[in-house]
Formats: sequence, C-alpha cells, structure tokens
Amino acid sequence: MAKITTIAQMDLTSGVACLDFVNTGLNFERPVERLHTYADLLVLIERLSLLDANTLASLRQRAEADPAQAAEVLQQARRVREALTSVVAALVEGQVGQVASQTLTFFNKAIQDALTARGFIPNDGQLTLGWIQPVPDLKLAIWLFSLSAYDLLTTQDQTLIKQCGACAWFFLDQTKNHRRKWCDMQTCGTNQKARRYYQRKKQLPSGQIEAI
Repeated sequence: MAKITTIAQMDLTSGVACLDFVNTGLNFERPVERLHTYADLLVLIERLSLLDANTLASLRQRAEADPAQAAEVLQQARRVREALTSVVAALVEGQVGQVASQTLTFFNKAIQDALTARGFIPNDGQLTLGWIQPVPDLKLAIWLFSLSAYDLLTTQDQTLIKQCGACAWFFLDQTKNHRRKWCDMQTCGTNQKARRYYQRKKQLPSGQIEAI
C-alpha cells in the first residue's frame, strides 16, 4: 500500500491550483484526507504561492481567533473539493452530462461566490482587480481554488484535463504533443514502467531473459 503524503509533502504536479486542490483528497484511486485543519488549507495556498505573506498571516490570525468559523470554512472547502472532483472526473471520462444536477448547482454556486468576492479597487491611482473585502475573509481560501477552476474551464482546452495512469491524480497536460500519461514522469511514470516490466518478466518462460 502506497504511503499517504501530508499536505506539506504531497507533490504539486498538476499544473493548476484547483487540480492540486482536488488531489489533496486522492491517493492511488482511493479517497484520503490531507486537509485536516484550516491551517492545512493555508499550507497548500502558501506552497502554490497564491497569496502574499501578509495576507496569509492575517488569515492564520483570524483562524486562531475564531476556530469555530475556521472549522466551518474547512468543511465548506471539502464540499467544494468533492464537487470539483466529480466535475473533472466526468470530464476525463467523457461523461460530463452524467454529473448530478445538485453537484453542478453546488459547483456553480461556489464559482459565483468567488467571482462576487472580486472587484475593482483603487491602487496607486488606478483601478485593479482584487478582493473587495477590506479584511481578509476566511473563505478566501475557498475562493482561490474556485476561481482557479473557473479559469481552467474557461481558458483551457478541457480535453487536456487528464488523470494519472498510475496514482489517479488529475493534471493538465501542457506538453506539446498532449500525450502525457502520468502526473510526474520521475515518480509515477518510472514506477508504472517498472511494474509493467516485472509483470512481463513473470510471464516469460523459465530461463528466458527479456531485452530492455
């Protein structure tokens, strides 16, 4: 059984923040949980460089000051992740029409909430797109991944969202020939090839050696 990595250890190889978010709940085709606390959400956000240090510090302070609210937002984040997982899995399998209506409704609501939280704000004499809340909201941790999903589905070829043939993690295939099969060639790619080699070797007649 493969070892389950923590949020601080897991590879971030999907190429898109929202897919890394989805992968926090997957481990070799079985569900796991890496988001145990609100702080884990912030660890993922920090690793992906989605927020500056000051904003991260403010969110940590708010979470520590209101642990009940932080726990509630964490549960919301997990539900958003579950809906997003269903959506991308359906896209990969070519069965997007089979996504449950309540799942898609919830997913669309999460996207809308994130878009509503954005707006133009003054910045050095100009208007720039930013977060319209004057104080960082704990839900910012959810909005970031919802907006990433929105950007992915509106700016990228959705057929390039793929699932690793070894560990089942999702990734965006950004290779030139779009024939990427694994989330990471150095880990899953190498391991999968090794497994296939040894499986073939077991099937060879006794004494016969396969050329590699």
